[in-house]
Amino acid sequence: MGRFHGSIVVMLVLSTLMLSGCVATNQGITDLKDEIYQLQLKLNEVQNNQANLSVKMDTVSTSMDSLNAKLEETDGTMLLLSQKLDDVESNLSRKVGTVSDKLSGPGGSGSGAPSPNKVYQLAYTDFARGKYDLAIVGFRSYLTDFPNGQMAPQAQYYLGESYFAQEQWEKAVFEFAVLENKYPQETLAPTARYKRALCYEQLKQPAESYRLLTSLSEEYPQSPEAALAIERLQKLPHP
Repeated sequence: MGRFHGSIVVMLVLSTLMLSGCVATNQGITDLKDEIYQLQLKLNEVQNNQANLSVKMDTVSTSMDSLNAKLEETDGTMLLLSQKLDDVESNLSRKVGTVSDKLSGPGGSGSGAPSPNKVYQLAYTDFARGKYDLAIVGFRSYLTDFPNGQMAPQAQYYLGESYFAQEQWEKAVFEFAVLENKYPQETLAPTARYKRALCYEQLKQPAESYRLLTSLSEEYPQSPEAALAIERLQKLPHP
């Protein structure tokens, strides 16, 4: 009987332990499910935040595109206004010059024709603003009216530069050559020769360009253009 009762006690203890283990296992599964559910809620929240952020980024990108378009439109308007202002100022300067000429004529009350410096400055202003046709007229007017004027070498040089800027290579070559012939000691002479060489390159006459660059480095070795000439000679085929 003692052994029988002992066996019953052992069985009861084992049953109790097994039941406790099952309860503990079920509780762990429940807790794990709760944790998974909480993680899923957080994941959904993160995904929603990402979606909202993406929408906001798209809105910002659209706003930036719109702002860039407005800035480009504003730049275009400012450029147009600047060009119109330049035209108005240039026309006004010429009208003032015309009035001055009339006043200085017979019966006029002016003190004389426009000064050489005024004629040159008007032409150079047109050149600096890219109005090369007007600049050509102005520089020729200076050279015609004041062939021995103080700014005659500069007027001759920028006459060539005006044609150069318009890619009228043959006319530019001619005007630069005039500068060299009339003012061989002028500081602009090396520059004029270098520009002539560049013109001949554009005219597909590399031999003539090579000749001018070589003579430039020999006759004006200390000039900045001589260094440019030596560098450019390395790119040209030897005639």
